[in-house]
Amino acid sequence: MAKTADLESREFQTEAKQLLHLMIHSLYTHKEVFVRELISNASDALDKLRFESLTDKEIMGKDTTLDIHIKLDKKAKIFTISDNGIGMSREEVVENIGTIARSGSKALLEKMSDKEKLDSNLIGQFGVGFYSVFMVASKVKLVTKRAGDQGPATVWESDGENAYAIGETQKPGRGTEITVYLKEEEAEYAEDWKIKSIVKKYSDFIAFPIYLPDDKGKEEIINETKPIWKREPADVTDDQYEVFYKHSLNGFEKPLKIIHKKAEGLLEYSYLMFIPEKAPFDLFNFERKHGVKLYVKRVFIMDDCKELLPEYLRFIKGVVDSEDLPLNVSRETLQQNPIVEKMKKNLVGKVVGALKELSDTRPDEYKKFWTQFGAVLKEGIHSDYENKDKLLEIVRFQSSNAATAEEVTSLKQYVERMRTDQKDIYYIAGESRDIVEKSPHLEVFRDKGIEVLYLVDPIDEFIVHDIYNFDGKQLKSVTQGDLDLGELGKEEKEEKEKAESSYKKLTERIKNILGDEVKEVRVTTRLKDSPCCLVAEDGGMSAHMEKIMKSMGQTVNPTKRIMEINAEHSILRNMNRLYEKDPKDTQLEEWVKLLYDQAIVSEGQVPKDPLAYAQRVNELLVRISSACVKD
Repeated sequence: MAKTADLESREFQTEAKQLLHLMIHSLYTHKEVFVRELISNASDALDKLRFESLTDKEIMGKDTTLDIHIKLDKKAKIFTISDNGIGMSREEVVENIGTIARSGSKALLEKMSDKEKLDSNLIGQFGVGFYSVFMVASKVKLVTKRAGDQGPATVWESDGENAYAIGETQKPGRGTEITVYLKEEEAEYAEDWKIKSIVKKYSDFIAFPIYLPDDKGKEEIINETKPIWKREPADVTDDQYEVFYKHSLNGFEKPLKIIHKKAEGLLEYSYLMFIPEKAPFDLFNFERKHGVKLYVKRVFIMDDCKELLPEYLRFIKGVVDSEDLPLNVSRETLQQNPIVEKMKKNLVGKVVGALKELSDTRPDEYKKFWTQFGAVLKEGIHSDYENKDKLLEIVRFQSSNAATAEEVTSLKQYVERMRTDQKDIYYIAGESRDIVEKSPHLEVFRDKGIEVLYLVDPIDEFIVHDIYNFDGKQLKSVTQGDLDLGELGKEEKEEKEKAESSYKKLTERIKNILGDEVKEVRVTTRLKDSPCCLVAEDGGMSAHMEKIMKSMGQTVNPTKRIMEINAEHSILRNMNRLYEKDPKDTQLEEWVKLLYDQAIVSEGQVPKDPLAYAQRVNELLVRISSACVKD
């Protein structure tokens, strides 16, 4: 190699400097992962070159064998890794190494708990793999040349503190070579036994040969070169699956379930997919990448293949390797490709089937999965009509039948528990369990022991109409329409008919006082303890749905609600007596407005005029306290 030109010194970007400090001083365990990260970067570079060669036949030249080489110098304590992949230009070196590799990496590391900071297995998950080398290095030198470039190579050097040096040098071929000058106490990483064990542990699944010289200086391959997804499931251990999941797919913890199959017949493809145990932090970020990588005949095509799984399965991580797609396939052609559509249909079926099996055979683990991913999976009920029935078997809801939010129920379990004379499945939608379980709308259901589903995920209001019915039972909201419990509500219905005549004039007066605030005032059968509540008419938009739509920036025309009163409540009885004594009594107007605002508050909403509501409550308290003093 010719003499290197003078190097230009540059300060690290501020965030990169802070990140390096965190890496070197906070991540103390499992330093060996720097080997894994450097091998992964080399593998990515080889994948990118192979992909570019699909459209640029000349980019490889005569050097068509792709591989990774590791060399060790025990005496000098030097670890060197090289690849003949895509390489980098000077600008790419500055962008990829002088700055943070992935937006938000520093913020994420800073938010880690002390325990997490000690687990350097998290390094690769935040796109900061290259920086891990500074846990063991006193100095790092990188020489790289972009494939196809005819000019000089780029050299980069740093001790991982505040600055790096960059310049030009000569390199006979494309690719990247990284030389790690190990710290005194990290000399074991120049030992061949140590590197072999690390490669076996973390990088055995890499699809390119990794060479390391033996005792006689002859290079030997130290990894399996057949991709893990191409192997027979019986030949892959749980540990190998877990390593691949964590270090090739950036999985967090041990996967909850593994789906490893090979499809043969009209289409031939292999797939290895993982159902995670915990949700990533950006699960509801619409710009997040999907976790499925697409390969064609073992050639890497793309990292973020949204065409293979629908949006509601975006949490799945894995690899799909097709033998039928053309090597020059692009994202645009994927969208209209019938092969991809057939693969997608099968993959969705396999994932949904695996989740069904998990729910049937390992219900406690499925509950944990549902806590993490349930709200996302529900999206499929609205968007995937073909699989709706299968999804309805695995969706879960909170329920009045359970004491905690963790104890969710299926629609099938609800139907099995239904009372003999019950004809519908009842639900209530709201912002949280704490709010809905205290709703006055549940009083008659609680009194009669009728189970009610709690729909407290924002997506629930959108999918409930897509479900419509299950096993011949309609889903009905307890906050909409005139409640009809059939035979179960026969007693209340008779009492309502009697009360309607005696409260007819009072309901008219209440409607007159509230005016356009309500559509109607009527006697109800759904209340036992509360004086009144507000309901939407059948098919109308609920108050919770209005709130969701407004939070999404949608223009919503407020729906007039129906005020239902409990004729058996002492407040309403007193109000009826007051009306009979003096229909124009001003106290009646204040009481009606107070009850209306209370009905709004009981739903977790805010009255139109909170100050006026507070004043009415205060005036009522003054009267009560004054009466107590007089007594």
